[in-house]
Amino acid sequence: MPTDLPLTLKLPEGYTFADLKLRRCGADAIDLDMDLVKLICTINGLDFEKVCQNPGPVVTTILTIWYKNHLAQGGQPDGLMEELKSPRQRVH
Repeated sequence: MPTDLPLTLKLPEGYTFADLKLRRCGADAIDLDMDLVKLICTINGLDFEKVCQNPGPVVTTILTIWYKNHLAQGGQPDGLMEELKSPRQRVH
């Protein structure tokens, strides 16, 4: 299945995972800084307007890659990300 996502994702310099301001905004929904998502789309050549039509795949990729990088660099675990990684959680 074709995808618009690159195999690798460039993360913006000068920002940390915490800058995404990830938070739960409902029992099955999350919120994050969409201005930062737009910046990530821009530096990766993704059409932000198209991403906004179906943000799930791109947001999931951003969260997954950035969180792995965050942990690999010695960052502290994030409670919501750990919860989201659980196979019991399904967040839209």
